[in-house]
Amino acid sequence: MANKKAGVAEARYNRDDYMQNAQALFQVNPEIVAGAFHQVENDQLTIDDAKRLVDQFLKRKVL
Repeated sequence: MANKKAGVAEARYNRDDYMQNAQALFQVNPEIVAGAFHQVENDQLTIDDAKRLVDQFLKRKVL
């Protein structure tokens, strides 16, 4: 069960904010964040969503 309070919206941040803080948030270079967000249409994401996208991007297989 989630520990979040019902009705409380998570903070959302712009792509640029994530790219500027890529090292502090995800321990990756800004280029990784740019690649992870490349096909995402939303300009604002929660930290959890951004982290999930970065992790998925890092685990992709290279053909």
